[in-house]
Amino acid sequence: MVIVGAAMVVVQALIRGWALQGSFFYTDDYRLLWDAGHHRLDGSYLITPFDSQFMPLGRFLAWIVAYNGHLSWPLAATFTLLLQAAASLACLGMLVSLFGPRWGILAPLGIYLSSVVTLPSFMWWAAAINQVPWQLVFFLGVTAWVGYLRTSSRWWLAATTLVVVLGLASYVKTLLILPVLALVMLGWFSSGGPWHRLRDCVRRYWPAGVVLSVATGSFALYYVTAVPQVFTDSDQMQHSAVSVADDLAGTMLGSSLVTGMTGGPWRWLNSNPPVGYADPPEWVVALAWLTVLGTVAVLFLLRRRTGRAVLLLAGYAVLAYLLLLTSRARVAGGSIGTDLRYLTDVLPVVVLTLGLATLELRGARESSHARATPPRIRIPGWVAPTLTLAVIGSGVWNTITYVHTWHHDNPGAAYVETIEDDLPAGRTLDMAGQVVPTTVIPGFSFPYNSTRRFLPLVSDAFRFPQATDQLVVVDDGGHLRRALIKTGITTDEGPVEGCGWAMSGTTGPSTAVIPLGGSTYDYQWWLRIAYVASGASGVTVEAGDSTVQGSLNKGLGSLYVKVRGSFDEVRISGLEDDAGVCVDTIEVGTPVPGGPL
Repeated sequence: MVIVGAAMVVVQALIRGWALQGSFFYTDDYRLLWDAGHHRLDGSYLITPFDSQFMPLGRFLAWIVAYNGHLSWPLAATFTLLLQAAASLACLGMLVSLFGPRWGILAPLGIYLSSVVTLPSFMWWAAAINQVPWQLVFFLGVTAWVGYLRTSSRWWLAATTLVVVLGLASYVKTLLILPVLALVMLGWFSSGGPWHRLRDCVRRYWPAGVVLSVATGSFALYYVTAVPQVFTDSDQMQHSAVSVADDLAGTMLGSSLVTGMTGGPWRWLNSNPPVGYADPPEWVVALAWLTVLGTVAVLFLLRRRTGRAVLLLAGYAVLAYLLLLTSRARVAGGSIGTDLRYLTDVLPVVVLTLGLATLELRGARESSHARATPPRIRIPGWVAPTLTLAVIGSGVWNTITYVHTWHHDNPGAAYVETIEDDLPAGRTLDMAGQVVPTTVIPGFSFPYNSTRRFLPLVSDAFRFPQATDQLVVVDDGGHLRRALIKTGITTDEGPVEGCGWAMSGTTGPSTAVIPLGGSTYDYQWWLRIAYVASGASGVTVEAGDSTVQGSLNKGLGSLYVKVRGSFDEVRISGLEDDAGVCVDTIEVGTPVPGGPL
């Protein structure tokens, strides 16, 4: 049986490996990699929050990926796949440890391995380095905790604490594991009424309460006082908690969770590729509810003590709902409940719940078991395996359909691939700073959405000078193009016929003050200075608040200079002794894509 379970883990690894092989980084991934590439691997970097997430483990993984090359997706994907394999093996280990090596554990294992609920936070690397370790922590933590409850061994308690601390270093939702551990203790390792159970657990397991309370309490205090919270400004809250509560309950709990648990959702909304959102048809939602409620009813009729397992799952789902309701849902609205990333952590609880409801928990004082006098209904033996296989098969199919968008409609992957294809071999390009398309990095991620930060992640072949004779830009599709200046203001005709404005290093003026046809407003501008030079020379260009050193080439050419400020003239000076220059025109504006390189 264990061999079959291990084989199922291998199959999942193959499917997930295929999913990652054709995928790529997405939005926040680039931010993480830029941060990692510009910091030393030290304590200050590791504990720096990322969008209110305290994630030293994730920061560490990002640093390794950034250190080993530009946008090294194979390395990032390998880490993700290894973490997933570890979490899946830990799931198998938890089921064997809690319920024994019996065939019944393959059902919850198969649902975990095949469910699409965990896939969105697996495909998006920035989410994966938080949530996949969390799944590993959950399974290891429950295993160690049950070992402690069985034996009261301080070694099992130490193992539980160590796992929880590891989880806190990866994802703040580790705090939600504690209510699960507490309910397992109260529901399965004590007996009697509620107060008697509580007193009994305090008497027997008080060391665990002290140790885990100190560990998690210290973390919670640090998190509240030292980690900036993204959703605290009332101006950001565009939806009231009351108005969004019903919508979120319907999308998150009434639709996404129930269909995800039963192999759905069978339809995706791809309005923000490559991310897909659950959009199940109404008939799928109805069928999912019928399946869930029917399963609960049958278990209640056939087995004792199944209600507490259902209560465990329902309680955790409500906690996840309330957490989302009071944070991101206040900004995004109830539709955020269709994003399965916010339900990923519920699926391991589903696995545990199925095991507790359908199997006897070894070493427990009270456990689910078959009723001595079952009702007169008779359910054929093939029903449960068939239903389980249908849910697993449905999960695999939905996995394939979800991954399709990541493989074929990932704007960031296409953007980077086009840039790499257009890069001239062995050449360094002088780039104008631009904004990356919002489909690659959203505008609210400023300044990470600038090419100044993005392009160095792709290659070392890019630089961003103040002055250059060959300015390059990237169009929205990722193609590298010669820059043209979208002109706002130009010079009038110069005073010297056939020359414009004349400069000489030996005879005549070596400085030219060139008036524009109007005045600019205070902004960052690019100048294109069109000239003819008798020899190469360095020059100094002054405009607005900027003084920039540049170089002129012999012959006909253009000098592109980045300046800032409000100005109505350009001053050019510093011409070398053996050079003569005619400045024909100066264009002032912003760079836009021109022809190919």
